[in-house]
Amino acid sequence: MKTLIYLHGFNSSPQSEKARLTCQFFEAQSAHLTIQVPELPASPSEAVAKLDTLVQSIGLNNLAGFIGSSLGGYYSLYFQQRYKMPVVLINPAIKPYTLLLDYLGENVNLYTGERYIVEETHMVELKALEATYIATAQNTFLLTQTSDEVLAYQQAVSHLKGAKMWIQFGGSHAFDDFNKVLPAIKNFFEVSL
Repeated sequence: MKTLIYLHGFNSSPQSEKARLTCQFFEAQSAHLTIQVPELPASPSEAVAKLDTLVQSIGLNNLAGFIGSSLGGYYSLYFQQRYKMPVVLINPAIKPYTLLLDYLGENVNLYTGERYIVEETHMVELKALEATYIATAQNTFLLTQTSDEVLAYQQAVSHLKGAKMWIQFGGSHAFDDFNKVLPAIKNFFEVSL
């Protein structure tokens, strides 16, 4: 059995609906893959350090890849370059260091109630993680909806040229009817096992 790491988005958590649906689906439908959903800190450098430790504890030979939503998609692209792993990106943030400027200062996590500070240094840390190209286009699967109210879906489509893409008209940043794309995500990873 191999492990997938699901990376949640900004101001989200392992309790998010997509994370929970993903875990439930793979537990019920896959004999070959299991999911881990770590809680990501607000600091990008701390998030990367935590994820590096998780990858080392799983072992590269036991890691199947990453599923990343929004900011988690940005992190997934970084780890794809670093570890040459398949990634699924759900409405990914392509330039979060500009998007998150509106959140500088104190924020409250919608799921946990935790208060945390987004600092300007976090934008510098995010910029340093930028994946300027796709490490392996054939190992990249973009799922995006055109009515994402947070991110311009065209950014991801343009940035990820050559990747496998599921572009759905309408929807939202949360990715409406996410449960309907879970079989395609499973198939994407199982082909590479």
